[in-house]
Amino acid sequence: MRELFNSIAERYDMVNRLTTLSLDKSWRRKACERALEHVSGKNLRILDIACGTGDMIRCMRKRLEKRGLSATFHGLDCSERMLEIARGKVPFAELKVGNAEEIPFPDGSFDLVSVAFGLRNFSDREKAIVEIHRVLKREGILLLLEFSRNESFLGKLAWFYTRSVVPFIGGILTGNREAYNHLWRSIEAFPSPEELSLEFERRGFKVLSFEWLFPRIAFVMVLRKA
Repeated sequence: MRELFNSIAERYDMVNRLTTLSLDKSWRRKACERALEHVSGKNLRILDIACGTGDMIRCMRKRLEKRGLSATFHGLDCSERMLEIARGKVPFAELKVGNAEEIPFPDGSFDLVSVAFGLRNFSDREKAIVEIHRVLKREGILLLLEFSRNESFLGKLAWFYTRSVVPFIGGILTGNREAYNHLWRSIEAFPSPEELSLEFERRGFKVLSFEWLFPRIAFVMVLRKA
């Protein structure tokens, strides 16, 4: 994963905007709003895992500021090149190279942990879930924003686009079509939201809300550490 994301980091944001027609921005806004419905306090500690170029951190900070809240932000990603770009976009955040299977923070460190479009890429999802549970405070919030297949008409159209068009565009713009073939393959192999929620519940989480996002290729799930 590190080599894959290092290879496309320079044009990662541009490809995201083009291939989603900037819907990825609205997905992040919606996800942040849903998570913040369940947190309180003026000095939150927030960790974004698989933070990439920092878009989720930047979005979360803007949503918090609108509510008159503040937070200390931390980001974790396996790609050094992604983090270099993120440091220019979110200089207020503490960013580290690392992965979800071995989170380099003590128990109960965070009020909120977010993972946006990174859960599919964890090498050991079960271990990562246990680690996320460990670093959350009691009744801390976990925000998941992820791709998945949906059998509605819109969902099938979005899946066809993701599988057929996105690799073509991504390949032209980055020179690495295989990286964008990985996208649809990882979605295809990923459990359904219903199956995923059971995985988290078995590891000590309670699902608070779930929502498909237009055009039903992405979803947001908010969970609480039980």
